Amino acid sequence: MPLFPAILGGQRRVLGVVGMRQTVRWWVAGLVVVAAFGAATWGSGVFVLPRAMKSEGDRWVVAAGLGVAVAALVALWGQSWATRESVAEPGTTAAGKRSITAAGDISGIASTGDDATNTQLK
Repeated sequence: MPLFPAILGGQRRVLGVVGMRQTVRWWVAGLVVVAAFGAATWGSGVFVLPRAMKSEGDRWVVAAGLGVAVAALVALWGQSWATRESVAEPGTTAAGKRSITAAGDISGIASTGDDATNTQLK
């Protein structure tokens, strides 16, 4: 039973089990980004930069810049991790000898066999 409709990636989807997994992945990715920013800013401001910079104000500005850079890299990872989709549900197997298993809609051509002829009509 769908929880609520949502617009994701320009397509109308209904958030169910798979949609909630992706929502949880986005939340986890966001929390990891915030944690990475905090850890990099605090770690560089307390341990690394005091030896190189004597001015406390300047030190924390540079530490915040390092934190933003680390958070940006972690955000790139988080986006790719949160939006990845599995090919099939765990534990599913194809029915026949030359069958395929795929989760979701197949937008392109999916064929099996040695001499398959694919015709795509518009």
